[in-house]
Amino acid sequence: MIRSIDLSFFEKLEQGGLQLEIVGRGGCGEVYKAELRNGELCEKETKFLNFQMQQIRSEIQTVGQLGHPNILPLLVHVSRPNYHYLVYEFMKNGSLHDALKGASDGLRSLEWPIRYQIALGVAAGLEYLHIIHRPRIIHRDLKPANILLDNDLNARISDFGLAKLVPDSISSAMRSKVAGTLGYIAPEYHQTLMFTDKCDVYSFGVVLAVLVTGKFPTDEFLQRTDEMTIVGWIRNAMRSDNPRMAIDRKLLGTGFEEQMLLVLKIACFCTYDDPKARPNSRDIRCMLSQIKH
Repeated sequence: MIRSIDLSFFEKLEQGGLQLEIVGRGGCGEVYKAELRNGELCEKETKFLNFQMQQIRSEIQTVGQLGHPNILPLLVHVSRPNYHYLVYEFMKNGSLHDALKGASDGLRSLEWPIRYQIALGVAAGLEYLHIIHRPRIIHRDLKPANILLDNDLNARISDFGLAKLVPDSISSAMRSKVAGTLGYIAPEYHQTLMFTDKCDVYSFGVVLAVLVTGKFPTDEFLQRTDEMTIVGWIRNAMRSDNPRMAIDRKLLGTGFEEQMLLVLKIACFCTYDDPKARPNSRDIRCMLSQIKH
């Protein structure tokens, strides 16, 4: 798909006369920042992609046809013989991962109302992918690094390089090579290599845990606990006499503790060991939206 945008900078880039700033790396390769100007570009037919470009093809087939405020839209796909450019709107506030780590330039620590809105946005995006859109789409790598924040700090799910279309005529379970990121992968996937929408739900449960606790699955802190995982740790915290111990210290004393504990409870629902016991993305969005804030 080609929009009415001036992409002349590609010529300079390919001739070595332009160096673009690298702002990240996704499942499809490096992510560059460039400024686009209005203009006209002759429409060219996109070339067929070979097996080695499977992630690029997946991203084009999925995000290229999506239209939802919580999904980062694909603006342009430019095909070249040996590589492909995917053009997206630049999200100046970076990723949720960077924002929580304090790595986003000029972005203050995320207060709970903002984190809650991000959680709602991601849930709405997942509901769109799993239930509303046809064919259904399984993201397969949902994590804070793949949740970008727009100018108003609304969540935009990104990086569909591992995503899979699921036609209604087949089961929602899909066998695949290793996909996802350590700490966010549902336990049943390691045993069966079958990825379902409930695997995305598990990943979202971990994202909810990260939003409330301010901790990440790979944090050294968790390696020193008896549970060793963020899911096990929040389960025990929620069963303890002092569940507030799991809340990010930056958020304590703000008056939102009860709401945050309810979100942690939803995170526990999403990360049940039995995938059949986990809620679907629509139920999650409804539960989150009913929390008073």
